[in-house]
Amino acid sequence: MSNTESKKLELPSQVSNITVCVGDIEAGLLTHGSAHHFQPTQEALHVSLTMTRKGLDGYSSGALHPIFSQNLPEGFNRRFIAEKLARYAKVDDMYLLALQGDQGIGALSYQSDICLPELEPVALDDILSYSSASPLFPQLLEKYYLRNSLAGVQPKVSVPHSEVTTERTVEQRDIIVKTFDAEFPLLTVNEFVCMEAARWCGLEPPKTYLSKNLEHYVVERFDSTDAGVRLGYEDFTTLMKKPNDPDAKYSGSYEALLQATLIYTRSQIEVEKLYSYLVFNCLIGNGDAHLKNFALQYTANMNDIFLSPPFDITHTLIYDTIDNKMALKLANGKAFPDTATLLRLAEGKGYRIRNAREIIEQLADGIMEYLKQSNEVQLLQGLRESIESSVAQVTAKSMGITKLRRDRRKKYE
Repeated sequence: MSNTESKKLELPSQVSNITVCVGDIEAGLLTHGSAHHFQPTQEALHVSLTMTRKGLDGYSSGALHPIFSQNLPEGFNRRFIAEKLARYAKVDDMYLLALQGDQGIGALSYQSDICLPELEPVALDDILSYSSASPLFPQLLEKYYLRNSLAGVQPKVSVPHSEVTTERTVEQRDIIVKTFDAEFPLLTVNEFVCMEAARWCGLEPPKTYLSKNLEHYVVERFDSTDAGVRLGYEDFTTLMKKPNDPDAKYSGSYEALLQATLIYTRSQIEVEKLYSYLVFNCLIGNGDAHLKNFALQYTANMNDIFLSPPFDITHTLIYDTIDNKMALKLANGKAFPDTATLLRLAEGKGYRIRNAREIIEQLADGIMEYLKQSNEVQLLQGLRESIESSVAQVTAKSMGITKLRRDRRKKYE
């Protein structure tokens, strides 16, 4: 960014005060001095399922509160934003939060001294059909990076909704565009295949798209209703009050996820839904199903709390630089489970998944059926065979001895 552009945007050098809103209604003031302090300004609305004390007592924390830090960018996106603004601003957690404005994931929006101009959206069809020799993703990143405060380390860009006019006017939802790098070739194809397998199995993920040149994977945002009403959103790093550091999302267990879902939703149906998600991730061979890849959503009054649709699912076992363990513990270990272990997972304190075996068998059959008819799975060499091997290993009567792969690092870090 040039100095002229910086002045035109009138970016402050730092941000120490943010007004936090639920939708368009002010809920409190977040300040940063010696500590981060959130002071509610009304009792009717809460900003988090973990911050629901009665009265107007404030919440102080050394680090930014989990509900505010959960969507801060990591890895590539964070470095990109910090480098672009290094000469003009102190880009800390408060600054990144303020940049979200009303574009962040979930119902919360943030008002501060940062005021960004409206940008013309890019149509979904233009992304999917892009064919120029000049890569599109860097252009999207350059255009939207100031609004690109998205969690995760994979390069991604949030593109706002637009009206697409053809024979009729179609409202395009907010979308997230992802690409891949040399270390994880065709990760776009991988995620598309896994998400479409989830759809085939009836797990109802958000709509996904794969560009014709395979360089871009696109997923519709699901943090608002079809009528445009924004929903509260909290991933399980927030719900389990984990710190905002890269390793925290890999601490915990899938048993604890089920227990937390029961506590917050008080619904056997939502617990069973999460159980299906966990089984699917194990079968598909997703070793990166960490705490931030599961979330609860809710209405503004928090009376209706439910599990978010499945998202960010990839078959990690095909990449040699990623370890072949799961992201979280199951039965006190991180090895991928067999059917007996998944059946034991269905028996927890306060809940019992009575049709657990049927869920496992139906999801396994569904994945295999999808792979047989999928054209996209053939685009990444070895993907179909690797997923089939993963399904077979989990559903076998006993797990065989798997050859250990050395020199692997943890997930996408």
